[in-house]
Amino acid sequence: MRTRWVDANGQPKYTNRLIHESSPYLRQHAHNPVDWYPWGEEAFAKAAAEDKPIFLSIGYSTCHWCHVMEHESFDDEDIAALLNNKFISIKLDREQRPDLDEVYMTGVQLMSGQGGWPMSNFINHDAKPFFGGTYYPPQGFSELLGQISDLWRERRTDVEAQANQMSESIDQYVSAVSESRELLKDLSGIAANELVGRLDKVQGGFGGAPKFPNEPQLMVLLADIAFQPKDDTLHALTLSLDKMYQGGLCDQVGGGFHRYSVDTHWLVPHFEKMLYNQANLLRVYVAAWRLTGSNAYRRVISQTIEYVLRDMTSQDGLFYSATDADSEGEEGSFFVWTSDELYALLDSDEYRLVRSLYGATEMGNFEGKNILYLENPLESYAQNHGLELEPLVTQVDAVRSKLNLSRNGREKPMRDEKVITSWNGMMIAALVSAGVELGRTDYLAAAQNAAETLWQVSFDLTPNIADNDDCMEGTMLWRIQLNGRTSIPGNLEDYASFAEALLNLYLHTQVEKWLVRGKHLIEEMIRLFWDETQGGFFLSRAADSGPQITRPKSPMDGATPSGNSMALMGLVMLHEATGDRSVEAKIHRCLSFFAGLIMESPSAFGYMISAAERFRRGSRDRVQWCCEGKVHIEVCYEQDTTLVVLAIAQGWHLSASSGSTDANGSLTVEGITDVIYPMPTSLITEFQAAPMDVYSGQVTLVVKQPVSVVELQLQLCSDSVCLSPQRATLRLSAD
Repeated sequence: MRTRWVDANGQPKYTNRLIHESSPYLRQHAHNPVDWYPWGEEAFAKAAAEDKPIFLSIGYSTCHWCHVMEHESFDDEDIAALLNNKFISIKLDREQRPDLDEVYMTGVQLMSGQGGWPMSNFINHDAKPFFGGTYYPPQGFSELLGQISDLWRERRTDVEAQANQMSESIDQYVSAVSESRELLKDLSGIAANELVGRLDKVQGGFGGAPKFPNEPQLMVLLADIAFQPKDDTLHALTLSLDKMYQGGLCDQVGGGFHRYSVDTHWLVPHFEKMLYNQANLLRVYVAAWRLTGSNAYRRVISQTIEYVLRDMTSQDGLFYSATDADSEGEEGSFFVWTSDELYALLDSDEYRLVRSLYGATEMGNFEGKNILYLENPLESYAQNHGLELEPLVTQVDAVRSKLNLSRNGREKPMRDEKVITSWNGMMIAALVSAGVELGRTDYLAAAQNAAETLWQVSFDLTPNIADNDDCMEGTMLWRIQLNGRTSIPGNLEDYASFAEALLNLYLHTQVEKWLVRGKHLIEEMIRLFWDETQGGFFLSRAADSGPQITRPKSPMDGATPSGNSMALMGLVMLHEATGDRSVEAKIHRCLSFFAGLIMESPSAFGYMISAAERFRRGSRDRVQWCCEGKVHIEVCYEQDTTLVVLAIAQGWHLSASSGSTDANGSLTVEGITDVIYPMPTSLITEFQAAPMDVYSGQVTLVVKQPVSVVELQLQLCSDSVCLSPQRATLRLSAD
């Protein structure tokens, strides 16, 4: 119970409508003296009936300054009286309704030049904003409430004119209208060059404080490296990843990453942890590990997954949203250490190691306490101190375990236990990548369990079809699940993210149900969100609760890839797996519609560019679909050889190689002569009377050396038709 107002029996003095909501953030405000409404028709009808302006406050459960404003203002009886007498007050969880958050954040940024949470908006009865800002201290907030109330009564015409003008500006901005055009070739290279030019050459990352991981930007660097490895792009990627995992941004004790760093050195984090950061950073570190073979990256991956499975996973295998920055009334108190605490807990050797390796001092580096960080990577530390790496890693792991056990006795930060469909999709995809690349069947099992559970709990299935994956008309994907209760219809990012996760599972397991379900999600996504007039996807449904001043598209990436970026990636993956021509047409329309915006600022569209390049140039991954989804290819190392394993759909075959490099469509590893091809079978087809050598079923090619890139030439045929010859490039590691 978060309120200072209780009666003699310790019961809350005030209870408002938010007590019935499923959002932990909204319920945090249920005992404020403010007469809060959730977003919906009731609040707007009340405002119109009483002719009052609407105060719209938007935040989320682990937001530090949201807590501050709640304590200072929303739990203050005098300020609450002002709000209750002169306004209708709506509290909105941005994680429930990211589409509305996008609209009103755009308005605040246009009005004030900056944004953030808590977000404070004043809107009219049509939901159009006429004034907005972020955090206000209590005195300034009280004065502002009086001024807004006076404006509403005395200058209503001006208020409505401002609301209409602002609504038009927001609509123009979030509708993402741009000139349709053809995208330039090497788009990932253009975006990567832009980012390399902005690189912090000492600390990594692409800007000053506060410093965010910006995973979509890291993803476009990875895409560029996959197509054309370049030293400067790889350096920008690895420098950024190295500095992030070595800094306080990474929880050196418990694993996982905080949301961002308040300084340029990645040292002092804003201590909240978000599921989406864990998921997307995992995907980046997994891909970077595959490129570099860095043992440090492998440790980061393992420690982050260990944290998620230990502290952020429900009993049924789904993933919680976030943990707070605050505990015991202070930001970061759970994560920091005094020198005396370390000395009392550790033996002398361990204490010296923590001081030397993790930069702990008696003075501390954060308000007299220590944020632990790696002054040097373990590899460098071992070399500099004449130590063997493996025993050092063992000792460090023992110290981490001891510290983690100790701090678990502290008051833990609040955990937001709502399950968000889109963020779970991101984590499932990350676990699939980690499980496959690191050979961890437990990670892959966790991904499959979460995908199955999320499918079962996040859909309402129409009667008699719950067990029939081939007949799923009438299903509804929900965005939020909390304590067994689903709420908030899924929006674009939920459908897109979950579909991408399922298609990733299909790519790596070849289990048909993941394709069936992923395809269904894509079809529903198109039905609910596709803009038939212009192209691209709307973020929200056409008819959601409460008025909508616009349906945003907003394709630019933010803290996560945009909904349109994820939707495009899902379309590309489905097209790879099926060769569906209607899906291909949607991809072309998406790229054409957003092309003008992409070319204006390529680095702001990192994940969309990654999807576009995958569509235009192939995935380059070491596991991929080819030939309209009828050939599955996987490349891996085995001892001193490279294995190329192809699984060919029933009823189809590949022309067998004669061993020459100009085999005219037959299966060939290009540019490599030392290849062992299996024995083909002989086949006579309707269109070729003479016997021909073919491969069918599963085929394994053996390249008698480790190689970083495999380029295949192949042509797929059935008994009556041949597809055009194709090339597939699969990259195992950086050149």
